[in-house]
Amino acid sequence: MLGVVLCGGQSLRMGSDKGLMSHQDKLWAQLAADKLALLQIPVVFSVNAAQQETYVGYFGEAQLVTDHALVDVRGPLLGVLSAHLLNPKQDLFVLACDLLLMESSLLEKLLAAYHAYPSFDAFVFTRNGQQEPLCGIYSAKALKKIWHLVQTHQLTKHSMKFVLSNLLVHEIIVEDKDDRFFGNFNSHAEINGL
Repeated sequence: MLGVVLCGGQSLRMGSDKGLMSHQDKLWAQLAADKLALLQIPVVFSVNAAQQETYVGYFGEAQLVTDHALVDVRGPLLGVLSAHLLNPKQDLFVLACDLLLMESSLLEKLLAAYHAYPSFDAFVFTRNGQQEPLCGIYSAKALKKIWHLVQTHQLTKHSMKFVLSNLLVHEIIVEDKDDRFFGNFNSHAEINGL
């Protein structure tokens, strides 16, 4: 298994690269990577081409997965499929860098489900009946299927929720006490209270 920290968004509402913002003296991208590393898995950072040079300075070339130029999708799916194409036999544990409050104990719950129910394609949390696709585990087999759908123009939408609708998904319902850990931060106003 490979951990993938998703940093390749446009950060338009934030106005600056979210992965390189700092919280408690650490970059958001590093905070996410540290949480995945606690699971004893190697971690890479998914970035877009414009971010590559800057991120190399922080993390080194070997830890970066730059969006694949020939993958004709947008959004987080581009980062996930780019990581898959570089590591086609690895299941991917995906975590968005802006899930700043995510707790390692929740990531461990996903990993436990992954080991307990190996027949599923993906493992995600659900909150208020909605799947949380940017903190989840995606099997190599499932990503191969999604890549085939992209190549044959059968994946009509590129959202991660639509991707999940094409897979056999094991869902873990988020308990009320854990709800706040799934807040993602998109503007300076949202992080001022931290």
